[in-house]
Amino acid sequence: MKKIMFVLVGIYMLFGIIASAAEAVSIPKVSKIKGIELIPTGYGLTKTHNKDYYLGRFSIDRSAIYRTPEDLIFIDATRRMEFKFVMDKNISGRTFARKMAEAMKINNEASALKDNMESIKLFKSFFKRVIKKGDVMRFDYHSDFGTRVYLNNRLLGEVSDSREFYRFVLSTWLGDRPPSAKFKFGILGQNGDEYAIKLQQQYESL
Repeated sequence: MKKIMFVLVGIYMLFGIIASAAEAVSIPKVSKIKGIELIPTGYGLTKTHNKDYYLGRFSIDRSAIYRTPEDLIFIDATRRMEFKFVMDKNISGRTFARKMAEAMKINNEASALKDNMESIKLFKSFFKRVIKKGDVMRFDYHSDFGTRVYLNNRLLGEVSDSREFYRFVLSTWLGDRPPSAKFKFGILGQNGDEYAIKLQQQYESL
């Protein structure tokens, strides 16, 4: 069955309608990668040291066929993972990259990591800038270019022609050991309606 998932387009649109009626929050503009329209599956909030860290939104090609959350990691479809940072203190790009690499390590098999070590090293080299509150980071995948990383719409770097590497990236949030179960559930659209709407409103208002 096409696009069986915990959040469908109709549910997402319903959230937008409810939000608009309640607090005049509009449905976000359709985002695109190389002309391909993406739809959000959900929103999540992660914390560090018990303080808000970043709000995340995961989106996928609206024509993609998938049945389970795991499909979102392995499917060869155009996807986007994006964050809006809400922490009070700046963090170094090097610190962020190190935490990402650690998350990849604990969410992937050692043999696969070994085979992709050069791609991981390249990925870590992208993060040279200080990350501040209000910054927006984006991880895009398209079969034409592989994985691209942006900070505030500025391209930081690219890992070319690698669906496997984007799987490593997504596993940090969708794997067995995500930042939190609530964050993983959120970007998969599995949080309760009230909390999901609240995160959507918060994300779109930033």
